[in-house]
Amino acid sequence: MVKAASVYDLVQPLVTLGQEKRLNQWLAKYIKIPARSSVLDVGCGTGLLTAAIAASHPDVTVIGIDASTTMIAVADRKRRSQNCTYQTALAEKLPFPAATFAAVSSALFFHHVHFELKKRCLQEIYRVLKPGGRIIIADMDVPYTKLGWALSLGAWLLFRQPEIKENIDGKLNGLITECGFEDVEKPARFSGYISVWSAVKGE
Repeated sequence: MVKAASVYDLVQPLVTLGQEKRLNQWLAKYIKIPARSSVLDVGCGTGLLTAAIAASHPDVTVIGIDASTTMIAVADRKRRSQNCTYQTALAEKLPFPAATFAAVSSALFFHHVHFELKKRCLQEIYRVLKPGGRIIIADMDVPYTKLGWALSLGAWLLFRQPEIKENIDGKLNGLITECGFEDVEKPARFSGYISVWSAVKGE
């Protein structure tokens, strides 16, 4: 994981076909966050999306969490700011009280965890969201271009991770609804295989 953290920032643009920066900037601008509220970025890695949200919304507090201490160390060193902090934590056991955050984001995290863990993570996100709060997720989904299919199936065949196949099969969409989120929609797609989901926690 130490090695992965050291090259993460170089690899991300490759796996998104050069759209990593565009994706994070789009997510940061799309997510609606009330002033002087708090945002949680789940599975933040080295903090690319976390920092983008903090830069786009200087009047909110943004916290990035990741299970990897080495990823968090890189994020803390490179991307900590006045309104942007990082801490090591499990997405399936978030160390925050219920109804803490006005919004929760996550980019390219859910294809790393298996189906039941996906569900537990979404349940935890639902718990820490305030009523009316929004979740925005960008992750692998059913590919929509030939290149997207090639990349997705290639990744699955190379790593043999059922977690990836679950996303390719479109299972994440149903889980978001199953975990209680409302108004589930896909406002954008990127790189031939990445979808953006937007949903809210009911009032």
